[in-house]
Amino acid sequence: MMLLSLITRLMLNCVVIIIIAGIIPLIKKLLKNHLTWKAQYRIWYLLLFVLIFPFLPSSMISAGQGLGLFGRLGDGISPVKAAASASCYGADVSGFIEDFSISVSRRAVLHFPSVLPYICGLGIGVMSVLNIISSYRIRQITRASLPLQNRQIRQLFDSCRHELGIKKNIPVYSSAYLNSPIAAGFIKPVIIIPIHMLSEFTEKEIRYIFLHELSHIKHGDLFINRLIALAQILYWYHPAVWLGLKEMRKDQEVACDLSVLSRLEENSYLDYGRTLIRFAENMSRRLSPAVQIAGSEKEIHRRILCIAAYRKESGWVRWKSRFILVIAAFLLFAFMPVTSAAASGGASYPFHPEHINQLDLDSYFHGYEGSFVLYEVNSNQYHIYNQEGAVTRISPDSTYKIYSALCALEHGVITPGSSYIKWDKTPYPFDAWNEDQTLDTAMNHSVNWYFKALDEKNGMSALKDCMMRLEYGNQDLSGGLGSYWLESSLKISPAEQVELLARLSQGTLPFKPDHIKAVQDSIYLSSSQGVSLYGKTGTGTINRQSINGWFIGFAKSCNETYVFSTNIHNGSFADGRTAAAITLDILNDRNIYKQ
Repeated sequence: MMLLSLITRLMLNCVVIIIIAGIIPLIKKLLKNHLTWKAQYRIWYLLLFVLIFPFLPSSMISAGQGLGLFGRLGDGISPVKAAASASCYGADVSGFIEDFSISVSRRAVLHFPSVLPYICGLGIGVMSVLNIISSYRIRQITRASLPLQNRQIRQLFDSCRHELGIKKNIPVYSSAYLNSPIAAGFIKPVIIIPIHMLSEFTEKEIRYIFLHELSHIKHGDLFINRLIALAQILYWYHPAVWLGLKEMRKDQEVACDLSVLSRLEENSYLDYGRTLIRFAENMSRRLSPAVQIAGSEKEIHRRILCIAAYRKESGWVRWKSRFILVIAAFLLFAFMPVTSAAASGGASYPFHPEHINQLDLDSYFHGYEGSFVLYEVNSNQYHIYNQEGAVTRISPDSTYKIYSALCALEHGVITPGSSYIKWDKTPYPFDAWNEDQTLDTAMNHSVNWYFKALDEKNGMSALKDCMMRLEYGNQDLSGGLGSYWLESSLKISPAEQVELLARLSQGTLPFKPDHIKAVQDSIYLSSSQGVSLYGKTGTGTINRQSINGWFIGFAKSCNETYVFSTNIHNGSFADGRTAAAITLDILNDRNIYKQ
């Protein structure tokens, strides 16, 4: 479940990556004269942030219900009755709770997402192996290298290190296996230079090389290159990531070149450029976790042009660059949650009440994955089992019918005194559905055709208006009339269910009081010892497998109102009756409602 959720986030983030990878070059082009070369490189850090965004804790982001997109690719429905066994629970729900479910066909849910983790895992595995091989090559080269023996060159290296203000001692080695210098190892950085360089290059040229490689270390480029390598592993399938990170590495080298130039006299710029050209003629293959002075012929040509055009940057340009970077970062941080939520509908609800008591209810769920939220209205206390599950948005299934009825009442489709709809003689697998219905009977038997008729008479515009007024979950009705709440586009979390039910029980929803009262009456179940129980089950059934079970409602006494929401799920059997049995056991043991 966690792996599939992470893959979903990664897939949804793909569109955002394309947008950001396109915006960054645009910013660089439009604001070229207002950004230093270092800033033009560092603006790519924003792309790195976008790449790590899906891996942040779910409480920090609102990303991911992408499987709903695939879920809507199903074709057709097949009616079955949800299994009614809850025999392993103490509560007897057979006397007053009925649960019916229509199975929907979701071919894509079963096939494409199920194989997707293996495809992603295979790609990540291959890329990881290639990266390990590259890192191993660097380690082997480092082990085969010898400490630099030339005292004069070592003194030159120390002089360059002090010139750049690097206090940390950095080993420098020589190797016969390299054609270009490299800096490697971001925890314990080292610099390795080709041994032929000592005899073929002048001391001035060697100084340029040392300044370049040390600048990489000073600016943290070795760490950034590790992040780039990790991003390429995780996003092996995304061409925009590869193109964006390739441009970032090019800008990294240019920024390093110009950082070196800022320390040289103007008459030395040409000499530095010639040094680059000499290494380009003898360049070695790139070792991805390392940084090296050489690059492709095209890269070297671009760097030479930048060197030729280089002029020392004023303090004003540096301040403008910092300001632009801060503004760009601020806009991105504000934009990312909104973009992810827009793409996914928001799979995680930001829920931060003042008073929460965490519950240990593992023994009640008997192997089901699920969550339980209980809210004491008068004392303003929340009791939660499985906080992560409590804020995760999933399909409401038949629990949505509470609000379908409320919308129909509000728009005059039915009234509290006249909610009758005639059965159109279409046969259904449940006898209770094959007859005329009122709001009370349709709610009691969870009659799908009745609520589909309400929605059709309401119309999509009116339904969207109701969802907005209620702030119901992700408010996504794109799954289509009659099906958007059946394991499709509409999603809501158990915590949101409780918040809405608390307002329903108190009559504070933005609807007429008599309409709220009519809906309250329609979900009334029973009374015991002065406590009235109201509730609605819901079951999500895909390809004849019950995968999602709900029981939501409230228990009302003269002293307190207890609002609850229970959700259970697994791969083959989780229905509303089982969720109801679990809930009644919990309420009984907490002395809230005893049968």
